[in-house]
Amino acid sequence: MPEQLVKINREFQEKSTLKRAKEISMPYIDIAKTPLNPDFLRLISFEDAKKSRVIPFLKISKKVHVAVDDSENPETKAVIEKLKADGFEVSVSLASSTGIDEAINFFDTTEKYKKIQIVESVEEKSIKTYEKEISALSDLPAKLEQVPAEEAINLLNIGAMKTNASDVHYEPFENQTDVRFRIDGVLHKVFSIKSDVYEKLAEQIKYQGGMRLNVKTVPQDGRYTFVFNNRKIAVRTSTIPTPYGESFVCRYLPSDQKSLTFEELGFQGEALKKLMDASKISQGMVLVTGPTGSGKSTTLYSIINLMNNGKNKIITLEDPVEYYIIGATQSQIDERHGYTFASGLRSILRHDPDIVMIGEIRDLETAETSSQAALTGHVLLSTLHTNSAIETIPRLINIGLPPFMIAPALNTIIAQRLVRKVCTKCSTFEAITESEKTEFTNTMQIIKDSGVNVSFLVPEKMPKVHGCEACSSTGYNGRIVIAEAITINNEIKDLILNKASLEALVSAARKEGMITMYEDGLMKVAQGLTTLEEVHRVTNL
Repeated sequence: MPEQLVKINREFQEKSTLKRAKEISMPYIDIAKTPLNPDFLRLISFEDAKKSRVIPFLKISKKVHVAVDDSENPETKAVIEKLKADGFEVSVSLASSTGIDEAINFFDTTEKYKKIQIVESVEEKSIKTYEKEISALSDLPAKLEQVPAEEAINLLNIGAMKTNASDVHYEPFENQTDVRFRIDGVLHKVFSIKSDVYEKLAEQIKYQGGMRLNVKTVPQDGRYTFVFNNRKIAVRTSTIPTPYGESFVCRYLPSDQKSLTFEELGFQGEALKKLMDASKISQGMVLVTGPTGSGKSTTLYSIINLMNNGKNKIITLEDPVEYYIIGATQSQIDERHGYTFASGLRSILRHDPDIVMIGEIRDLETAETSSQAALTGHVLLSTLHTNSAIETIPRLINIGLPPFMIAPALNTIIAQRLVRKVCTKCSTFEAITESEKTEFTNTMQIIKDSGVNVSFLVPEKMPKVHGCEACSSTGYNGRIVIAEAITINNEIKDLILNKASLEALVSAARKEGMITMYEDGLMKVAQGLTTLEEVHRVTNL
């Protein structure tokens, strides 16, 4: 049959089915055009779907929507009654016979492609990657079923500490909950647990974190502490509702975390010089930009550590307070009670501070108050979400801050990302390929053409990762910063006041010595500190 006739015939079938649905007061659905979720399809077996011609196409909690082509078919009625007996509230819609046939074919293809299984053991890939630490966790899913919820959380906390995880993610799905650890900035699925076991864990996390147990439909934040090897560990908890229960992220914040120097963080060259200069200013705004998890707060803490000489009054406004600083007054915002960054900043400025750190500039009110603080004799430290250092300027303008406030208030902008360091125990150096050589050569030429007085040799060899016991078979151990930094000099101030283009601002920053994060990353690859793959990963190339 010609394609056009097939199309006309299908349209006629759907119109006829719609008319019949109206006649018998049933909802209608074009099941062939409805996206089918394999998880919903498997509420009944493929054989039952084929015999009864029942297709589940939507499930919300215990409400299931199914499509049928004959609601009076005895086998159809039997499957619907079985779903009701299983506790589901069933809504039935009428579909065309051809549409049901196409859905059954899709069901058959999906069944053959992948069978759903509830995995309750450690992922084999993760065992290989973190064999030494995670293999010890292989019996955790079984243990979690046998012990009280409080002890189960303790076991998971210990597992996170043994693997040096910064965060643990609990992600519920229809038949299981996945547990993933973030290690050196990368998420690894470790194991899955039964849904009923997870429900008990979720209640315990909320209880320990001081969250409301009876509230499951809105996001909540909490915090609790535990002791591991005589170290006090704070855990920042956050939950959001999902169709299958609450999803949690637990961030681990050791209380003995020492403030690192700029060099230890990975700052070098012009970026290091600009940071050192910024730590000596007596007024002005210093902004650190980058996505979540790029180390912005750590850099701010390092700046504060240098400024914390006993002669300055330092006040921070954070959400939440992550690390405690001796010699600084730290305050945590509480938006539920009206204590925001903007209102908190106005309050703390009345406490005669020399240095103020606020966790993030999110809105015009906070930006204006921050600028006023920087213009009236205070050092203002904060973060912002932008992709590069120079994009901070148009971002502040887009928030609503006028150029005549930005230009005199801004002193230094640092944009950064974190790359994983190669393991010094097992990494090797291999000859650079032609494509890698071209990438280095082109980058060096771009730096030269932009007028920046920075150069580095194209390496003959580059680090390659392998994996050993010391790095848990990942090939990487720890992370360092790649960064770009700008000091707002008179030329850049004039450009801001004249609302110059981004290209003009970049050109002025280049003349001042700025290299990009990507270029800084390549320099660290040439030094053997990280890999080209890591630089590409975090700079989105």
